[in-house]
Amino acid sequence: MTTLPVPRFETGPAMLLGGLRGVHHFATAEATVPAQWARFRALKPLPGLLNPGTVYGILCRPDPGKRMFEYLCACEVADLAALPAGLGRLRVPAARYAVFRHTDSLQTLAATWWAIWQQWYPTSGLHWAPTPDIERYGPEFDPATGQGGVEIWFPILAGAEAPALS
Repeated sequence: MTTLPVPRFETGPAMLLGGLRGVHHFATAEATVPAQWARFRALKPLPGLLNPGTVYGILCRPDPGKRMFEYLCACEVADLAALPAGLGRLRVPAARYAVFRHTDSLQTLAATWWAIWQQWYPTSGLHWAPTPDIERYGPEFDPATGQGGVEIWFPILAGAEAPALS
């Protein structure tokens, strides 16, 4: 059982993201998502790149029935229209988030997601917002080793109060 840190609560800004989209099966995602990241890292810098050194993994359109989800490896850009054809584009609205810091290897990231959805969320008293779930990889993250920490930004409905800490 994964022990989660107490999340902090933040309002994330609206962002324009561009990158590579992929559809993954739950059973094979541990292999296919890293392969998608390798293809993304091989891209040249995107036009209008903002915040170099920070990239995002965006979980979109989960389909538990088909055991699939869409994933976008992305960076923040100034203008979606400037992106080359074939790249994914996403407007992320400003939203309220519970932010969890994952400090272990990427090999255990799926267990952290599971703990958020299966342990923390059902007892949080909060409501999930229909906005993409975000993995934020900052400049301290080393993609070669999978170390350096990741922040998981779990969207909650605006106005939801942080649970009382005892």
